[in-house]
Amino acid sequence: MNPRKETITLLGEHGFIFARHGSNHDIFFNPTTKVTIPVKRHDFDEDDMRYILKEAKINHRKTGKRKGGK
Repeated sequence: MNPRKETITLLGEHGFIFARHGSNHDIFFNPTTKVTIPVKRHDFDEDDMRYILKEAKINHRKTGKRKGGK
């Protein structure tokens, strides 16, 4: 799954709902915490995903094997 779709899925799982389309961003809102998060539509990468999840206070770590070891 690409980082933008994964971010939108995680936001939805944590109570964020789609609020509206902006010119370059989609806006998501969490009615419980009153937090609004803009999600870029273009040139979205894993750094953007990390930043958005940090702003939304969502702790998400990718699981997988570490390189070169145990």
